[in-house]
Amino acid sequence: MVPNELIEYYESWVKEQGSSSSEDEVNGHLRAYVVELKDVWEKRAILRELRFRAGGVVCSGTVDCVEKPTTVCMHGSHPTCAKHTDDCFLCVPISKLSQLTR
Repeated sequence: MVPNELIEYYESWVKEQGSSSSEDEVNGHLRAYVVELKDVWEKRAILRELRFRAGGVVCSGTVDCVEKPTTVCMHGSHPTCAKHTDDCFLCVPISKLSQLTR
């Protein structure tokens, strides 16, 4: 079981971090910026996985989506946030398979 404190830590970290920075920082420190973006993405993915392992419902839209699911995908099969109802990654294989069999 995943401790709530661990989930709370990643939730607060993700809220505090923004992916935007000033133009000077991006131009002057592109490498640091890319590393920061990777770090943000990884922490969001970790938070999502921790929530899932703790029995929480996670969005099936993208691997780094940390929004709480409030809807289901277009196929009605998987929980998603409002932004990802039409791009559920669990339904992509179903969509591709149906296209191949036509």
